[in-house]
Amino acid sequence: MEFHEKLDFLMNITRTSNSLLGQRVNLDSSHISRIRRGQRGPLKNEAVIALMAEYFARHCMEDYQRKAVADALQINYSSDVSELNLHIKEWLMDKKQEANKSIEDFLNSFKMTGIKPEAAQTPDTNYIHAYPAPNEITILYGNDGKRQAAEFFLNDVIAKNQPQTLLLYSDESTDWMTEVPEFTGKWAGRMISALSKGNRIKIIHTVSRDLDEMLSAIMQWMPLYMSGAIEPYYYPKKRDGVFKKTLFISPGISAVVSSSTGAMIGQAANMLIRNEAAIDAFTAEFNQYLSQCKPLMRIFSSKEDEKYFETLNEFEKEKSDSILKTESLSLLTMPDGLESVFLHRLDASDMNVKNYLKQRKRAFEEILKTNRFFEIIPKYNLARINQNEVKVSFSDMLKGGVFRYTKEEYVEHLDHIAYLLRVHKNYHIKMIDGSIDSTYTAYAKDDIGAIVAKTSVPPVILAINEVNLASAFWDYLISTIGERDYHHPNDKEELKKLNEYINWIKSS
Repeated sequence: MEFHEKLDFLMNITRTSNSLLGQRVNLDSSHISRIRRGQRGPLKNEAVIALMAEYFARHCMEDYQRKAVADALQINYSSDVSELNLHIKEWLMDKKQEANKSIEDFLNSFKMTGIKPEAAQTPDTNYIHAYPAPNEITILYGNDGKRQAAEFFLNDVIAKNQPQTLLLYSDESTDWMTEVPEFTGKWAGRMISALSKGNRIKIIHTVSRDLDEMLSAIMQWMPLYMSGAIEPYYYPKKRDGVFKKTLFISPGISAVVSSSTGAMIGQAANMLIRNEAAIDAFTAEFNQYLSQCKPLMRIFSSKEDEKYFETLNEFEKEKSDSILKTESLSLLTMPDGLESVFLHRLDASDMNVKNYLKQRKRAFEEILKTNRFFEIIPKYNLARINQNEVKVSFSDMLKGGVFRYTKEEYVEHLDHIAYLLRVHKNYHIKMIDGSIDSTYTAYAKDDIGAIVAKTSVPPVILAINEVNLASAFWDYLISTIGERDYHHPNDKEELKKLNEYINWIKSS
């Protein structure tokens, strides 16, 4: 529901007129009327929304009113006014919905990430000679100046042909990188050129940005992450965000340094530095800051499968509630007989896949003894199932190519999930409609972390450590299940839906 629909619902259920609500929250009745009709945007003033929530909570006096509100908010029925007040305020503030939209947009972009951008050609000699002389500090101004400085910096790195680790940090606005599309492509191409010459990158991301900007920054770097040559970090403590800084350093070669206050980046001075002593000083400054940072996430490609499996096994041993959504069905819930058939098809001569799956299942069984595990299960149309188009989840990471279920194998796996649902009180499922282009996996543990994988070619996995980012994925998966269904799962109802789905497939 949009904000205007929520407001209209609450006013109708409490039989509140525009004028009465306007008096209570000090807004003009005509303004409230326009909001209800969707002619004005949602209210952002938290104080006004708090007054509205308090009013609506106190005027839900009848059982039918409270039940209707509980159903709309997907919460449990409560007669406690203060509790209802809090839920209504959160519902109207819509912060979780905004975060969920950001995560959904990220996943949609993530699963479409394809081939890495082509490496830009080494800059021509004339262009290099046009640079300021070595040891000179050149000052370039505003966003355009930052683009020039960044381009000169990367050209220096590429021309030097001396592989090393580049050091990158900026908490300034990223508009300079995105507002000119031609530059965005050029920047990515220069970066790929630098990495193709053996350079690596350590980058400190700014997690104090809002979630949408943070995810956008990660997506901008995604093609480069896929090279496997980037180590991302973050500073775990709060900063006021008033004074901002950029440090792009190629030790011994070149550096770009700038600082700004508030939103004045458009007027900021950007220094392009070739003086070795100055570069050494800024390198020491970066490393001092890096020593106080933590890894943001680990990135794995299909070439790094063993490292990924080690990380996944560590993740799955953590005692915490879990939610998993794959593009089909989880390998954790695959029955042993079907697993043997699957392994027989798989060419895994260079790794012990059977042992890896055994460790995962052992951890899964241990978790079910103490914690809840939700699996989100997509339902597919009969055409896809009958044509053997349902993919075995993440089989392309097991060095055997992509495998797909036969109809009979798919039903066998579903039958085993029904068995698990009957015998394990901590195992729960949520049936949802499948998607033809569902090519990602999202796996989160409450207060632990998240693993997000793009399973289309080329596959890439993000193991996320930063608490706010991991929490955003956790909340997104809960929203996929539904708040009420997550907190109070109806296993009998979901088992009924699953059995109906199985029988529908068998009868086709």
